[in-house]
Amino acid sequence: MITNNLQRHPFLRLLMPLVGGIVYGDKYPYILSVGWWIAVILLLIGTYILGRKYYVLCKLYGAVVFLACFVLGWTLVSVQLKQAEYIFPNTEKPSTYRITLTTKPEIKKNSILFRVALRGEVLKDTFLYNFSEKTFLFYFPKDSAAYSLKRGDELLVCPRLSPPANNGNPDEFDYACYLLRKGVSGTAYVRAGHWCAIGCDSTLTFRQQALECRSRLVALYRDMGFRGDELAVLSALTIGDKEELSESIVETYSVAGASHVLALSGLHIGFLYALLLFVLRPLWRRWRRLKPLLLLLLVLFLVSFAFFTGLSSSVVRSVIMFSLLAFAGLQPEKPLTLNTLAATAFLMLLCKPVWLFDVGFQLSYLAVFFILFLVPRFKEWIVVRNPLLAMPWEWITVSIAAQIGTALLCFYYFGQFSTVFLFTNLPVTLLAMFLIPFAFLWLGYPVDFCGYDWIQKIVEGLVHGMVRVVDVFSVMPYATITGRFSFFEMLGGYGFLVLCLIYMKIREPKVLLAALTLLLIISVKILIELFLIAGN
Repeated sequence: MITNNLQRHPFLRLLMPLVGGIVYGDKYPYILSVGWWIAVILLLIGTYILGRKYYVLCKLYGAVVFLACFVLGWTLVSVQLKQAEYIFPNTEKPSTYRITLTTKPEIKKNSILFRVALRGEVLKDTFLYNFSEKTFLFYFPKDSAAYSLKRGDELLVCPRLSPPANNGNPDEFDYACYLLRKGVSGTAYVRAGHWCAIGCDSTLTFRQQALECRSRLVALYRDMGFRGDELAVLSALTIGDKEELSESIVETYSVAGASHVLALSGLHIGFLYALLLFVLRPLWRRWRRLKPLLLLLLVLFLVSFAFFTGLSSSVVRSVIMFSLLAFAGLQPEKPLTLNTLAATAFLMLLCKPVWLFDVGFQLSYLAVFFILFLVPRFKEWIVVRNPLLAMPWEWITVSIAAQIGTALLCFYYFGQFSTVFLFTNLPVTLLAMFLIPFAFLWLGYPVDFCGYDWIQKIVEGLVHGMVRVVDVFSVMPYATITGRFSFFEMLGGYGFLVLCLIYMKIREPKVLLAALTLLLIISVKILIELFLIAGN
């Protein structure tokens, strides 16, 4: 039965070995030679021809396809990691380098952080240009000279470059691996007086232009009178700018189970996608030949929105996903299938395999996966026929399904889980659904036109209401459960949940037995660890 379900979802069968290859390649990066790839391609062609001629060999072709996807994932992530590698000099002495500041300054506790492009090394007044520019994180001391630096400045610096490194604790966050996945080759600390500005590169990359556009929108919000928490929430919610977010705001939204609102991602793109479908669907129902053009316009609007948000990774991922769904012809009346979900993940990982290790990517797909399977079950168990209650009940089921799907991952990464999410998600999601379109309408609305003041008051009221709702529920007693799962406990927990979902679909007793056995193993492991801790 399980095999038959996999056969109905071809992209899921391709996705699994691709993910396996990416995970393996992240641990053991290695780029296969051209000869190996020629051998894999010839093997694919040969087994395909033999499989068509001899039915018995079809499984052999499937095994080769599985192997090819594994090797593809292994190679793609290896190439991306190898691009970030840098051959560090064997000397402890600092060298002189020419760099370009590629990001705005990020103020840290004891330093100022810049993301820089290493142009090359200066050796005895000779500039040795680095044809494969590497990205580094440079830390500058907090002084007046460093505060004057800005994006685009070109500097001569004299630091000692260091590869990404951890503190050495086995259970700590793997910061070195995190930097390599982000394409960062290393770090350096530039002491005061060990650098000088030599010019400014006024040319901006496409992403830098997007960031500049986002900064102008934040300044526009500030000119319109927004300050403090309301400015921070509005900037994060509509254009993905988190510079105004304080640690207290982030903690408050996390406790209230509404932190996803501040992280511009699939939720916000989904709102825009649904709104555009609502507007455009009557048009292509009336004139069907216009459907491809209207879908193209929808995608262009989503891409434009991604530009205004600074082309952040989470937004770009969500735009790619919903663009694929749009071109797949998915409509609200046609439910999203597991195969389509797997297809979007497969194509996105082909573009950038390290997205697999991004927390936002994992949370988004887990939430959609569990929504896809659990929401129909909830609607079967509790049927709401009243149209006034049907929409709130649907949102509640979506929220519960998403929280079930992401709970274990939240415990693993963040060590806490909100218990009041049901009370906050419905009002916060409603407010966000109206706030996003009204905010963009307000930004593009002429000041002198009639109704401008009303739109401004609506935006202010929505922002104020969202801040108040989150503040109220974040201070409730027992608003969060704290604890941390190990990787194997988290993986075993998801194995149990997936087996339960499979059982609900196919009603196979063996699947239920496997789920209960896995739950027993996890429970015994946790109990043993608790006894050991109590004994110490």
